[in-house]
Formats: sequence, C-alpha cells, structure tokens
Amino acid sequence: MTQVLITALILIAAIVYVRHKNSRERRQALAREAEQSPPSRAPMIAALLLVVITLGISGAFYYLKWQESRQLFTVQVINSHSGEVQTYYVYRDDINGRSFRTVEGRQINLSSAERMEVQKGVIDPANGEAP
Repeated sequence: MTQVLITALILIAAIVYVRHKNSRERRQALAREAEQSPPSRAPMIAALLLVVITLGISGAFYYLKWQESRQLFTVQVINSHSGEVQTYYVYRDDINGRSFRTVEGRQINLSSAERMEVQKGVIDPANGEAP
C-alpha cells in the first residue's frame, strides 16, 4: 500500500513539474514574440476614435437641444373682461403652463380671467404679422 502511495505522489509531482515547466516556457515564448513584434496601435486608435465620435454626437445633440430651447415665441395675454392685449417675447424653455419668463427677465403668472396665445417667432403687435 505504501509503495502505491509513494508511486502516486511521484507521478503527481512529475505532472505538476512538467506543467509548470511548460507554462514557464510558454510565458517565455510569448515574451520573446512580444519583444520581436511591435505592439499594435489599432485597438488604441479604435478606442480614441470611438470616444471622439461619441463626444461629437453628444455635442451635436446638446447644441440642437439648446438651439430649440432658444426659439423665440410671441405670447399675447388677453384679459377676457376688458379685452386688453399685452404682448411679450419669450424663449421656448421659459413657458411653463400659465406662467412664463420674458426675454427681459420678468416672471408673468396668468390669472384665470386671462387667456394666453403663443405664436412661434416674433409677431408685430400692431398688425399681428411677423415683421
């Protein structure tokens, strides 16, 4: 029984030694190949190109969103009791339901007796058309 155990231990030790030696030789061979051939720059160039494309697309979307939010609208507030019309110029992002902030920075909140008409662009209040 002892002889079988010793033989098995010797076989296991020999297998471990051969595997370790082969893996060391593989590592050395890979290191030699790496030293002989210059490193490939293609993955780094592809990654940088991907980052540049992503930043470009993000910048374009941000610019388009900003440009859309800066569209100028004409808001006419009409008092339903007196019929009086007041005209304000407002950016798209500054209109919030029944309140808005004018280009000059004034915050306007409408009462329930007032009606709001929003028209895209700058409208001349004298004749109701774009100048």
